[in-house]
Amino acid sequence: IRTIQNGKYNIFYIESFSDELKEIIRSQLQGIFHGFSEYESLEEFYSYQNTLKSFLDRYNSKHDDAKKGIIGELLCHIILSNELGDFKCLSILKNKEERQVKKGFDIIYYNLENIKLWYTEVKSGHKNESPNCSDANVVLLKRSRSAISSMIEEKRQSLWESALLDVSLMIKQENGLPDIRKLLANDSPNFNPNQKKNVIIISVLYNELSELIEKISISDFTDDTITQDTFEDIIVMSIQKRMFETIADFLTSESIS
Repeated sequence: IRTIQNGKYNIFYIESFSDELKEIIRSQLQGIFHGFSEYESLEEFYSYQNTLKSFLDRYNSKHDDAKKGIIGELLCHIILSNELGDFKCLSILKNKEERQVKKGFDIIYYNLENIKLWYTEVKSGHKNESPNCSDANVVLLKRSRSAISSMIEEKRQSLWESALLDVSLMIKQENGLPDIRKLLANDSPNFNPNQKKNVIIISVLYNELSELIEKISISDFTDDTITQDTFEDIIVMSIQKRMFETIADFLTSESIS
């Protein structure tokens, strides 16, 4: 994975599906999917093979657009958890409603250094009719920005209630669970209806790496988002990978090996 980091934005070019990336998936899939605290308390029940089956059952029942989104979110969980050292993930990948599209925030992160919450939205897709991959990527970023903005503006208490359930699955009691849950609860509409939120806006573009997302396009998008002054603080991230099917094929092969 080749990384470009520049202040408010990051680009991750997945140049090959390496053995190292495969090992990260093998070692972290159970925790990402079910929650690390939940998995560690019931390791046999949430075995790697059982997790693969649950993941693939959900994945294979979806249409192509939803499949792109599931793989995109999985990539975000893996890359952000390994690249952003001060950020602790508070969300699981698995939807708690069997085979349904996940409702609510895609991922919420907790910054260990400054004790702040970051609400994250991921949009994934192909180049499609866009003239170039940079334009296509900006379309995804704009969709992500619009979606996270709408969820925050709706002030639906149920979004935070769902997030609180995820936190209990991700964080152990002895690792600060009560404090993190209280921080999240206090940031909900019931207690904090008007405060702006910190957001991470993410795009996952599936496109040949012979044509790369240009830095200037993400820089311009970031500047435009800052100018709009909708959020307290922002981080913009883009991931470019050739095909989403590669990871799905790998997980399928793992399930039958």
